Amino acid sequence: MRTILRNFLNVLRRFKMASFLNIVGLSVAFTAFLVIMMQVQYERTFDRCYPTASRICRVDVHHGEEDIYASILPRALADAVFASSPHIESSVLLSPSTGHYYVTVGEEGNEKGFKESIISCYSDFVHVFEPSILEGTASCLEDPEKVIIPESMAKRMFGKEPAVGKSIYCKDEIWYIDQKNFTVGGVYKDFPENAQMKNSIYIRMKEDWGKDDWYSQNFMGYILLDSPESRQEVEDNFNKTFDFSKYGTQDKTFLHLIPVTDIYYTAGQYEDMIKAGNIGTMRLLVLIALLIIIIAGINFTNFSTSLAPMRIKSINTQKVLGSSTASLRISLMIEAIAICLFSCLLSFLLTWMLNRSGVLTFVEADTNMLHYIPLLFMMLGMAVLLGVIAGLYPAWYMTSFQPALVLKGSFGLSVSGRKLRMVLIGFQYVVSIGLIIGSFFIQLQNNYMRSYKLGFDKDQVAMAVLSTEMVEKSGDLLMNRLKEHVAIEDVGFASDKVGASNNYSANNFVCNDKEFNTEIVYTSWNFLDVVGIPIISGHNFNRSDAESDSTYACIFTRRVQELAPDMEPGHLLKKSWMGIGRVAGFVDNIKISSLRSITRPLVFIVTKKQVTPVCYIRLAAGADVEDAVAHIHRVIADIDPAYPFEVEFYDTVFNNLYHKEQYLKKMVTLFSLLAIVLSIVGVFGLVVFETQYRRKEIGVRKVFGATVGEVLNMFNRSYLRIVSICFVIAVPFAYYGVYKWLENFSDRTPIYWWVFVLAFGIVAGITMLTVTFQNWKAANENPVNSVKSE
Repeated sequence: MRTILRNFLNVLRRFKMASFLNIVGLSVAFTAFLVIMMQVQYERTFDRCYPTASRICRVDVHHGEEDIYASILPRALADAVFASSPHIESSVLLSPSTGHYYVTVGEEGNEKGFKESIISCYSDFVHVFEPSILEGTASCLEDPEKVIIPESMAKRMFGKEPAVGKSIYCKDEIWYIDQKNFTVGGVYKDFPENAQMKNSIYIRMKEDWGKDDWYSQNFMGYILLDSPESRQEVEDNFNKTFDFSKYGTQDKTFLHLIPVTDIYYTAGQYEDMIKAGNIGTMRLLVLIALLIIIIAGINFTNFSTSLAPMRIKSINTQKVLGSSTASLRISLMIEAIAICLFSCLLSFLLTWMLNRSGVLTFVEADTNMLHYIPLLFMMLGMAVLLGVIAGLYPAWYMTSFQPALVLKGSFGLSVSGRKLRMVLIGFQYVVSIGLIIGSFFIQLQNNYMRSYKLGFDKDQVAMAVLSTEMVEKSGDLLMNRLKEHVAIEDVGFASDKVGASNNYSANNFVCNDKEFNTEIVYTSWNFLDVVGIPIISGHNFNRSDAESDSTYACIFTRRVQELAPDMEPGHLLKKSWMGIGRVAGFVDNIKISSLRSITRPLVFIVTKKQVTPVCYIRLAAGADVEDAVAHIHRVIADIDPAYPFEVEFYDTVFNNLYHKEQYLKKMVTLFSLLAIVLSIVGVFGLVVFETQYRRKEIGVRKVFGATVGEVLNMFNRSYLRIVSICFVIAVPFAYYGVYKWLENFSDRTPIYWWVFVLAFGIVAGITMLTVTFQNWKAANENPVNSVKSE
């Protein structure tokens, strides 16, 4: 055993580069696997933090097969579901919050301002989700003037002082709540990031608000069952007995109860109100993690095999001296396991360093390894298994030759062994080529989305979300003060951050007896000028449109004319939910959502009745942006010193809108690079093996006149043949994967042929450089020495 270990250490010292690359490759592979599995664990445990998670279901009512609003219910319908079965132990209705409200704490004149999410709910919220109450009582929600807040918010607002009994004042209008002054009745432990429940202010919903309303979809409902097995019975019973004509079409409408632990991966949801993931992305990450480990194992096998020429004589000397083949193989296996375990432990250190340095911020999951102890032990077990599997073939191979043959110094390559090594390296190439192609198209789609023509001029436009109180009382003052700066050309207001969301308010309108549905954005009268949307028919809004108490003005996108072809500028809108409106004009189609969703009809509405809290500020071309932003901060601070806000540009908006694609791009690109590096390490090991075995052949060829270039060409040609075959195999799989992924977008980049060629060129080029680098010394060696050494 000591002799084998000594020989092994000698080999490592002799081939330092190959040894270093192999250990680093294994360590990096284990690190990548650990980081990916942290993310997988984060997603797999979504919404499992509630003590009652296995018995909680969300109430969805579908109008057809695809309905993103299925989870958004009218209160009357939700209450009917809650009362439909004795198997329902408790229930809660929530007003899903998509924004933040301006709240203040402290005495007047010494106020501190915060932007916080506020959710109104039934008092049974604490019975359904059972948040851990750290201060106060859970029953405080029975009092409509009391709220519960998360621990992190209590610390932000009140520091180390007890939060219970403190007052919170909201300066914005809150849906379903009349009052604005609340008292903290309880503090709950923060929900983790991988939970649907937000760390918000929870307050009891007004008793009679929308109680008999069967049409306004404004709420989300959850039920707590007596047992998980009761779900289907409750669902079937309601669908059989309830008269859905109160709510929708009887034959197309049905109830569906979704277990809370399944919500995250449920497709087709209202994205702004629900945290949702993609099961396909998660499976892709798991596949990449496994492939990286497999590639690392293949590299280890090739590396160990490449050292065979230097170790077989020593091993077979031991056999001649009486060591059994079994004992030699066991010692070689132990050696392989030790290397894998060392690399795994090294990966723990590397992950810790990456976490401390902040490099892993692109990962949504918590990357503190202390929170993943079971995963760490699983990886140690996997390292042992990898050592056994990856070390099995080299151990068998290096002990399979007859001692006499080896000691004479004349043994050759095993044909079957060489084929196996070529298959293994080919697998690495297929994976690398596929990942390169995938990462290129992810980047191309991201570039396509960012450069997509939205229909409005987003450049040089800054946004700030203000409080409704500020806009109502000081909107004109704010506009005039902002425009005093030379860099600010115009200022307008809207109800939403246009282009920052996938979901907007929508409702039905009727014109010329034709009913149609469209998304709605309320704006100031000059908004279209501020964001650069030209009128193609009719006329723009004017100031008088914002001063009328009896009517409202509308400008529709051209898409609406497909639904109401007879509608023209000047026509009246009748029977709409706001009363009588007037069509002012039309604009071209505008994309205000991500490319994951289709372009829907849209209407801009100007009316005196609606609040538009999002301030749009157009900057002059070439303006000093930093100075202009500083001016915006000064003006808003003069109006309300306590108000917290941020000035955003569309770069930030698009980062938030496409954060899933950005996350996927970073993950796939990073691990694609790792796969390529690991594959090259595998090629390096295989080239070492080939070079050692073919030194005599190289010497003989040079004796007969072969040049260095011809020797290098001989090696490169064989590897280019492997790369070409692997490219042909990888392309169909890569094309299919890219095609299916691009189907998630309503507008997408073309599948360019040159990307496939570029992927081939990258892999082939790196391979040729690696082969040339490793064989340069052998090709330039004195042929006399090569022949004599054999």
